[in-house]
Amino acid sequence: MPFQKKYLFLLFLLSVPLYFINIHDFHGWGDDFALYIKEAQNIASGKPYYQTNYVFNQYNNIYSPPQYPPGFPLMLAPIVKIWGLSFKAMFYFNSVIATCLLFALFTYFRRKNIASAIAICLSVAIVYSGYFLDLKGNVLSDIPCMLFTTLYIAYRDGATSWKRIFMLIVFAVAAIQIRSQAIFLLAGEALYLLFFFAKTTIKEKKFAIRGSIAPASLYLIAGVVILNLLIDKVILYTPANTTSFYGWFMEFAFNQGIYKWGRDNFHILHNTIIQFFYYRNDNGILKSAIFFVQSMALVSCVAGFVMSIKERIAFEDIFFMIMCVLVVYYPVHDPRYFLPAVPILFYYCYVSLNAIIPVIFSVNSQKAIIAGTVLYVLLGYSFIKDITLHPAAGTIPRPKELMAFEYIRRHVNDNDIVVYNKPRVLTLFTDKRSMCFSWEVSDEMNGKIFDTMQVKYMLVMHGFEDDFFKRYLRNIHRPVDSVDIADGYTLYSLR
Repeated sequence: MPFQKKYLFLLFLLSVPLYFINIHDFHGWGDDFALYIKEAQNIASGKPYYQTNYVFNQYNNIYSPPQYPPGFPLMLAPIVKIWGLSFKAMFYFNSVIATCLLFALFTYFRRKNIASAIAICLSVAIVYSGYFLDLKGNVLSDIPCMLFTTLYIAYRDGATSWKRIFMLIVFAVAAIQIRSQAIFLLAGEALYLLFFFAKTTIKEKKFAIRGSIAPASLYLIAGVVILNLLIDKVILYTPANTTSFYGWFMEFAFNQGIYKWGRDNFHILHNTIIQFFYYRNDNGILKSAIFFVQSMALVSCVAGFVMSIKERIAFEDIFFMIMCVLVVYYPVHDPRYFLPAVPILFYYCYVSLNAIIPVIFSVNSQKAIIAGTVLYVLLGYSFIKDITLHPAAGTIPRPKELMAFEYIRRHVNDNDIVVYNKPRVLTLFTDKRSMCFSWEVSDEMNGKIFDTMQVKYMLVMHGFEDDFFKRYLRNIHRPVDSVDIADGYTLYSLR
């Protein structure tokens, strides 16, 4: 579908603010980002990307997989190679990815036969939402993964030629290699294939095996599986499989009971959906307006979903439902797991609003949606201004972290293991071996794990879950020595 140059130029202009919003030279606490950067450093220096010195604790599956897929580190590697450990350079890179996503979203909405002006509005509403702009200020794989999943769903409908199927395979593999969660694209294809088979069989009133093979789903599944296996087992071999990490999570959910877990966590789906229409704001009137937008978005999303599946069930509808189930049953409740489905979410909102607005109001639905988008972004003006001008609280690296990490870098041997709350941050800044506690097992079991692995040190950051550490040091493993290596940091020697 050809696009008019004026709209592409307008998209480019609308992407310019992304290079000024949430650009800074530090990172928020957490340590997912650290493992991505460490893997990128390994790729840039020619080392096996998974040899990060992060020591995986098999008894704490919820904390982190042994390594992340190589896709995002591969994208980061040139940035790290040229600019080193520069968070600002990485956030500019995030802005480039966000710009590409803006164009990909526009492509998706235009391929749904939505007018260009509204397609731009929907794309801007996603990329300039409060949640997305917050996420852009982190070195994480979610936005790059969203880019390739958006391209996948944009070109999925009507995939009949081998050229289109090959392109979709590349998009899907790129998404999975960036974030293993994207493997749910294959789950969507498998269910779509099953649906197509059942529909054809019922229509023809016989076992329609040819009808089940006809869709592109079968070829897409086979192609994605083969190419992923080639990458994982030959090109970028790793000792551990990252997709099993999700298996551990789902096993936990099933052990709780499917019905009970779904019933108790269904409200999380509601909370997740409205997050993508939210801006932080202290003004009472504006907060009320934002709440109204969230409520309208939730209602219009449900209505648009019903309208879409009544007309026909497409691959994206099945994929959207899978993402909803994931949100409900995944033990870690974070809206970013729902990001691949956000373009579909906004499409459903458009479908219902486009149908309902002319009935209720005597206005053109296109003009109403454009005006609504402008007002929505204006609601977020103070939030966008704030994250542009003021750094977030609780950032790293602070001077005391740098002092503590420098001490460890100088005084801890390369073969020794340090237990720390944020082990991947420690390995990034010190290049030393580090692991975390297993919160799921007893203190005594942790002691056995540490004895087996000959763990030598424990780094305690005071005021940050230090009660657990102190209880362990008091009751299980009395330290042989300790030293305050920075303000609020004590390094304990266990042996």
